Amino acid sequence: MTRLEKELDTELIEKELDTELRSLYYKWRTIGYPAGYFWRMLTSKDPGYGKGPLGTVRHLLGGEPSMGSGFMRLLRANKLEWTVEALLLDPKWKPLFTDLELQKAKSRLDRYRRK
Repeated sequence: MTRLEKELDTELIEKELDTELRSLYYKWRTIGYPAGYFWRMLTSKDPGYGKGPLGTVRHLLGGEPSMGSGFMRLLRANKLEWTVEALLLDPKWKPLFTDLELQKAKSRLDRYRRK
C-alpha cells in the first residue's frame, strides 16, 4: 500500500468513525442523555470547541470519568456497550489510535464492568 493509499484509507476510516460517533449520540438521546458537550466537540467548526472525531475520542480518553461524565451516565443506565470506549474495541479503528489509547479504552471498560 502506498503512502497516498494509506492516507486515503485512514481518511475513510475517520469518516466512518465520525458516523459511528454520531450514531452513539442519537442512541444516548433515547435514554435522556443529551450529550451537548460531546456534540459540540464532534461537530463544531469553532476551534475553541470543535475537535472532530479523533480529537473528541482522544479528549474523552484523556482523563478518568467524573460522576457527571457521559461514561458514568451510561454506566448507571447499564449501557456500557454505548460508550466510546466500547466502540473502540472494534479492530477497524486500530489505524487511527495508538495501542496505548486502545488499551486505555479496554481497561476502562474492564474496570467498570467488574463494579
